[in-house]
Amino acid sequence: MSKFINWKSNWLNGNFQLFADGVQKGMISFSSWRSDAESMFEDKNYQFANDGFWKSRTKVIDRKTLEVIAIINYDSWKSMAVISLNTGEQYEWKSTGIWKSQWTVSNYKDEHIIYTSSSNSGTISSNTDNKLLIITGLFIKQVYNKRTALMIACIVPVITTSTLRHH
Repeated sequence: MSKFINWKSNWLNGNFQLFADGVQKGMISFSSWRSDAESMFEDKNYQFANDGFWKSRTKVIDRKTLEVIAIINYDSWKSMAVISLNTGEQYEWKSTGIWKSQWTVSNYKDEHIIYTSSSNSGTISSNTDNKLLIITGLFIKQVYNKRTALMIACIVPVITTSTLRHH
């Protein structure tokens, strides 16, 4: 079954709202200073809890059963991640657009989700009803957005300081 979802994000806090047919169907709410998040999509409720240095791994917890249902492992150098479900299935998240405005979640067999963005909104086109995968694709994108912002925040003062010293 094909699913088409629109999303909007708040650039100040990184939170997302998901809409289908103009009706809000879900959301992702991030912690203020961390990349942990709570999410709800239709009848599913997930918690994303990061662990590891540089948040290299995220546990996805079903809020109803408190069971870890997936683990996300990040490859920071390639802007990709692997989503490993507790059923043994694996999916790859990767950025596909030159300007990081498109990304996908796929098992390269029968489930494929395409995300597009322009500024603070975008679309999700999915051939699966797997709510966990749909919401996880947006979560991972925001984790990489936060890492990029942190890197810029660390590098700009160094460049500015070294440039001022040489004048």
